[in-house]
Amino acid sequence: MNSPSDPGRRPLRPADLHRLRAVADVVLHPEGDAAVYTVGWPDRESDANRSNLYRVGLDGADRLRLTEGHHDSSPRFSPDGTRLAFVRSAKDEPGRLMVMDWPSGELQTVAEFADGGPVRIDWLDGRHLLALAAQRPEAQEDVDDDERKRRPKIIGSPLYRFNGRGYHFDRPNQLWGIDLYARGSDTDADPAAVPSALGQAGLDHDSFAVSPDGSMVVAIAPVDDTDRIRGGNRLLRYDLTRAADGAVVASEPTVLTPTPGVWAELLWHPTDGLFVVGSDDLDTIEFNRLHRVDPSEIGAPIELAFDDVNITAGPSTGAVVEGGILATGPRRGRVGIDRYSTTDGSRSVVYEDDSTVVAFAADPTGTTLVAAITSATRPAELWRIDGGTATRLVTLNAELLAQLDLVEPETVAVTSADGTVVEAFVTRPPASAPDTGDPRPGLVYVHGGPMFQYGHFFFDEFQIAAALGYVVIGGNPRGSDGYGEAWARDIIANFGNRDWQDVQAITGHLAGLAEVDENRIGIGGGSYGGFMTCWALAHDDDRRYKAGLVERSVVDFVSMTGTSDIGHSFVTRYLGASIDDDPGKILCQSPLTFAHNISVPTLVLHSEEDWRCPIEQAERLHATIHRNSDRGGSSILVRFPAENHELSRSGQPRHRVERFEIIHEFYARHLGGADLDTAHLP
Repeated sequence: MNSPSDPGRRPLRPADLHRLRAVADVVLHPEGDAAVYTVGWPDRESDANRSNLYRVGLDGADRLRLTEGHHDSSPRFSPDGTRLAFVRSAKDEPGRLMVMDWPSGELQTVAEFADGGPVRIDWLDGRHLLALAAQRPEAQEDVDDDERKRRPKIIGSPLYRFNGRGYHFDRPNQLWGIDLYARGSDTDADPAAVPSALGQAGLDHDSFAVSPDGSMVVAIAPVDDTDRIRGGNRLLRYDLTRAADGAVVASEPTVLTPTPGVWAELLWHPTDGLFVVGSDDLDTIEFNRLHRVDPSEIGAPIELAFDDVNITAGPSTGAVVEGGILATGPRRGRVGIDRYSTTDGSRSVVYEDDSTVVAFAADPTGTTLVAAITSATRPAELWRIDGGTATRLVTLNAELLAQLDLVEPETVAVTSADGTVVEAFVTRPPASAPDTGDPRPGLVYVHGGPMFQYGHFFFDEFQIAAALGYVVIGGNPRGSDGYGEAWARDIIANFGNRDWQDVQAITGHLAGLAEVDENRIGIGGGSYGGFMTCWALAHDDDRRYKAGLVERSVVDFVSMTGTSDIGHSFVTRYLGASIDDDPGKILCQSPLTFAHNISVPTLVLHSEEDWRCPIEQAERLHATIHRNSDRGGSSILVRFPAENHELSRSGQPRHRVERFEIIHEFYARHLGGADLDTAHLP
């Protein structure tokens, strides 16, 4: 059975990724009459992910492209609205901090950073900017990249590299101050300011917030190796003064929190004080909660009321408004916007629909919001939200979407073995999909995390698979986000038990659909989804799966502890033991222990610079399947160079397309889906 669709439309194909645009960030002008937003796209010509800044009036008029750099992002208005700061980056070039005069558009570089652009910026006041960016050791300031790559890495810290950042042990994220009135050499054609280090050298700062009067900055950072191994961090206060020449000077840090927590984000309310989002428990998995902080006192943050929603309140997903804090939060496949009282932490829903809010900005009263919102059949576009009602301000991809035959998924309730009801989403082939037989092949997808959720957002994975003739199901088994903290914590110290029961129930639902051939079902997923795929293939006593995709996976938590950027803390929190105290408990939750049982074709796909689930995980799984091929299993290992854990989401555009081609060449070979007329596999 095909899903209804408009005649004359065509299926989505991997090459269409180059044409899709999406809004990723948005800010409001202080006067509330205009918004600036970023539009990103995977660019075919440069084989890179690009983005530029645009402006639009809140009535949808006066849309204008503001920048044409390679990758312009993180727009932030000055307090008086006369200037717009943003980050500009390009491969093999210094990262630049740019400032645009508003509304004239006159643009200048105000600072350069040798190791890529700042990861975060904000205004301290009308004259000074703050930035988080890498700090090189003095001995390497004049060393070029080629020479630096040839030198040995002498590492003292237990955590020395991070997915997407690479080796950072000798260049942690420093807090920098930029004085717009202090310029570089007078001989420069466009002299940039020289950033001054404000934070303590050697600390890898994660986040920061500025006090309303500009007298202090509170930042988040681990302070020692014990914090780093446990995945913890602390709140640090820097008192700020201005020198006679106007430069900002920071004090030595005061560590506000005597014990570490897992702190994610700081928000400084102009009248109600400082708040931090996160958890004070290092030993297990907890939702992010709202806490009050007294920046003048040393002590633990005070937790406010908790409403069982995992708060996300980053620079583009949080805002301070009159009497409250706005933040996004996942629930049952959706991501909406909530308002939290700064008095007692109570939550009220500001916006929720069958959609996912990617980013938003709000006016000071919290009554007018502008948000980047995506749904199952539309990448993120810009919407205005008033009184809980959303009105689209900016439409993207109109010409392409008018050609494509995209599908709305069906939400289904699946009953697991113990009676637990699990939510899942079925995406059927559109009417334009090629003939793959009647009944059709089916694909089960398992998401990563595990604390993530499938749901109401544009997901190229499902749309492309359905367009190639598969009936696709993706669910939110126990361990997922969006269904309360108890649901997310249910699999702790119990990987491969109730989550596996839920995946089996989801598979059973798919196999029971009249339009699905139960003898042509595959399973696949990335990261934790790759873990579960490997687990499923090794424990599939009913032989339901005829092929599997294990992507960017963890299969052995023992080795992950020492090789992953988050291995030390992840294993302890999720598996309920450390490899030093109870390695047996770790091994019995590791699918590699059982991988010799795999008896079907398996595609093992991995990125060579994945430091979240390092490629040794894929290598060992590939070897294990081959050693035991007498059981009927086979393995193809695909390695993507110069990519990390985020290949499928933000990898090089060419690699993203090739990834889809390889996956669906494999599935077509073993499940009978449509062929993309590519030839990658042996």
